[in-house]
Amino acid sequence: MSAPAPQVLAATVHVLDPVSREPLVLTAGTKVTDPAIAEQITNPACWADPPEAPDTPGRKAKTTQD
Repeated sequence: MSAPAPQVLAATVHVLDPVSREPLVLTAGTKVTDPAIAEQITNPACWADPPEAPDTPGRKAKTTQD
């Protein structure tokens, strides 16, 4: 399995270092390359280009009708 592409933050976030468990402050514009850190950032508004949400079984996307 390949590593996910780095993502850039659009906002400052506070997370824990996955190894030392020390608090980290990542500012807007930071490129996040560590998947263990990226998975802690669950608010899509924190990302400059939000990651695609996985499909959730039992839920369908709303569609619009013209």
